[in-house]
Amino acid sequence: MRLRTLLLALTVLPLPVWALSPDELRTDAPSVYTVKKGDTLWDIAATFLDDPWRWEELWDRNAYISNPDLIYPGDRLLLRIVDGEPRLTRQRVERLSPEAEEKPVQRLEAISTVDTSVVVPFLGRYGIVDPGNEPTDRGGYLVAGQNERAMYATGDRVFTRLKEPEGLEDPTAQDWHSYKEPEAIRDPDSGAHLGYLLRHTGTLTMEGPTGDGLFASRVERTFAPVEAGNHLYPADGDYEARFTPKAAPDVEGRVLRHVDKESLVGQGQIVVLNLGTRDGLEKGHVLRVQGSSRSVDDPQRWGSAELPGRNKGTLLVFQTGKRLSFAMIMSNSRAIAPRDRVVSPER
Repeated sequence: MRLRTLLLALTVLPLPVWALSPDELRTDAPSVYTVKKGDTLWDIAATFLDDPWRWEELWDRNAYISNPDLIYPGDRLLLRIVDGEPRLTRQRVERLSPEAEEKPVQRLEAISTVDTSVVVPFLGRYGIVDPGNEPTDRGGYLVAGQNERAMYATGDRVFTRLKEPEGLEDPTAQDWHSYKEPEAIRDPDSGAHLGYLLRHTGTLTMEGPTGDGLFASRVERTFAPVEAGNHLYPADGDYEARFTPKAAPDVEGRVLRHVDKESLVGQGQIVVLNLGTRDGLEKGHVLRVQGSSRSVDDPQRWGSAELPGRNKGTLLVFQTGKRLSFAMIMSNSRAIAPRDRVVSPER
């Protein structure tokens, strides 16, 4: 993945089936809001709604302007009530077209759904591989560097070998992630294999074949020591953050862990879930986190009563595999821990 600053935008779906009522707005929701540089769609949704995942029910698309789903810094968002339903409309700031510009100007960037300064670098450092696809059986590996050192840094020239080069498109046309060994992830309840978590040591580009099945390559970025023997696999394309937050379907899963195995995590950090596309989960789905249930003595009956876990916070899914997903903690009232339960926020 090429880690560059992305121009991100919001894609809003057609009018919803369920309509908002004015009672579902925040009590302090402003009637006019001017979008600021650095705002995310989630920030703006949380400014108007107690439940930010209901954004698409509030946003009023204007079919008479170009790119009605893009929101830019400087745009004014106007809250009004139409036929008893709240609607958020936009007054767009004027921008020069490229043809009309006579001198360079600083271009405004459409806002993103989440903080890409966190998400994009994260996806450069971590990857998910679905079960049934052994990561080390495909891709390739780093053979040695020109100077045959123990470790290689950004800018170093190295030699790599692909395991099945004849089955690949031009390997020089994409980036490659390097990693040491894949980590198999299992479900904490069933023990089922959910896939692999890869911790990238770096990102490489291949410049061309040199003979004997080798490719001259260059280390473009490092996250950990890049060494001979590191495995390689092709990076995905640029990350697309054009999605709308919405309630996840009626699913139930668990927080497996923080990616770096921290025991307690909070807002802005990223966790791994034991849910994926197989469970109907998509990028943009919002989940509610509940703590583990707990037993208490029942004062009127013999034995104990099982109390449901307390609500702890909200997650936004931003990358999915078949049986695993990455999600960002958007809010939390208590620390989120492994084995915490995740459910649809509308349960």
